[in-house]
Amino acid sequence: MPIIAEPIREVSLDKIDSVHDWIRETQKHLTRVPVEGVLSNGAVFHDDEYLGDGEVMLKFNTRGIRSFCQRLGFRFDQLAKLETPTLASQVLNDLIQQKEILSKLSEDDFVLDERTGTVIGIVSGTYVSYSNEQFLADIYRLLGELPKTDLFVFREAYGINTELTLRFGSEKRYGTLNGRNGAVEDRTQFGLNFENSMVGTSSVRINYFLYRLICSNGMMVPASSSVNRVFHSGSRESFTARLGRVFKEALRKLDWLGSIFERLGSLPFVPEKLAHNDRTSRQIFEIIPASKQTICDRERLQLRYPSNVSETDRRSLRLEHDTRVIALIPKHFGGEYAGRVFQSSFRDNATMFDFVNVFTEYAKDCRPAQKLEIEEKAGALAKYIAENARKF
Repeated sequence: MPIIAEPIREVSLDKIDSVHDWIRETQKHLTRVPVEGVLSNGAVFHDDEYLGDGEVMLKFNTRGIRSFCQRLGFRFDQLAKLETPTLASQVLNDLIQQKEILSKLSEDDFVLDERTGTVIGIVSGTYVSYSNEQFLADIYRLLGELPKTDLFVFREAYGINTELTLRFGSEKRYGTLNGRNGAVEDRTQFGLNFENSMVGTSSVRINYFLYRLICSNGMMVPASSSVNRVFHSGSRESFTARLGRVFKEALRKLDWLGSIFERLGSLPFVPEKLAHNDRTSRQIFEIIPASKQTICDRERLQLRYPSNVSETDRRSLRLEHDTRVIALIPKHFGGEYAGRVFQSSFRDNATMFDFVNVFTEYAKDCRPAQKLEIEEKAGALAKYIAENARKF
């Protein structure tokens, strides 16, 4: 059986005071413990659940054990396939006794939640400790330095493990789509999405955020990787300077969201074109886990196509099949507002923006980690469609 891991703490925060409270409560219970010190005291894995020497026994949450396996050079998904009791412990114990691995771990620290004795992450010796308290203060400082004509308002935040996601909407940057005869104004606010991790699972990231006011749907649109990351390395002063440069560059390109929004709002939803593009069809079915399987089960469709046909016929069958399944996504995963678009005269025709919003509306009812993952994947799909509009 695989390692038994503790669940990850996830919270949604709709007020800035709640963000401050969550930060204080989380940070005061965190400590860093040298991995070498733990292992040198004879700590080993027990019962596929604990790491310890018999007196001090540490547990892992899912992020913690994944990070530890990554440092060991052993894939967590391989560990999860083991079925024999204590075999996972034996594998890990074999690895942590190897000289090469011990050398690799010699400058690493476990990040420990002292409330439960749970390892929630692992960081290297070069990792710059950047607390969520410092992160929030820096974001407010950067936003406060903007002209009064360019104000941002707090929208929402999420705390997952120690990872903090903050979202701020611009008070002056909007996009508007009109319904039939201009009867319904559909406004979307443009904003910034900030993420920080205190356990080394990711760099500080700044991306873009679309907030559809008519239904409170959110979509995280990825910025270019060359302008949105600040790695936890170097001195505190250089880190702050790099964060400021990335923020200014992201802000400078914020109006680019307008072109994304307008293109998506002008492209008709044509399932055949989405299915014909291998990349988009793959992206679509990866946004909601098992979405293709779910639709095929409900509609009694075959999940796969016959294998005893030519490559040309197989591709033709795939396009026909995926077109049908993509067309059914609004029916099976759409909510109230998607229903107004795809099943009524709310719009003259459904657009690609409407289709992507099926996923973001679905995400509203998911737990925080899954919600953010769906919104990020939906945003990546939206960006690709808009930037390759001629194909669709």
